[in-house]
Amino acid sequence: MPKEGFLESIIEAFSSVIVGKVLSDLDKRVRDYFTDFIHRIVKRMMLLVSGVIIALVGLVFIFVTAALYLNEYFGSKWMGWGVLGLIITAAGILTSAVSRR
Repeated sequence: MPKEGFLESIIEAFSSVIVGKVLSDLDKRVRDYFTDFIHRIVKRMMLLVSGVIIALVGLVFIFVTAALYLNEYFGSKWMGWGVLGLIITAAGILTSAVSRR
């Protein structure tokens, strides 16, 4: 009888060591996978946000240039800004109306 208890304790100790190593390795791999996954998502989001910001800055320059050109064309200091504002407002309303369909 003592041999079975001794043998069972050896098997239990051996299996607990093996299971512990497997679970710790699995835990590390899962953590690494999710960490890499989150880093990839954050990197893509940062690139997307920076691209949108750069595009918006470029649009501001284009709109200011267009307004100044229209001011020269109409011979007025404010008419180009007003016309461009109306055009941009109309484009925004059309985009909003199309996106609701």
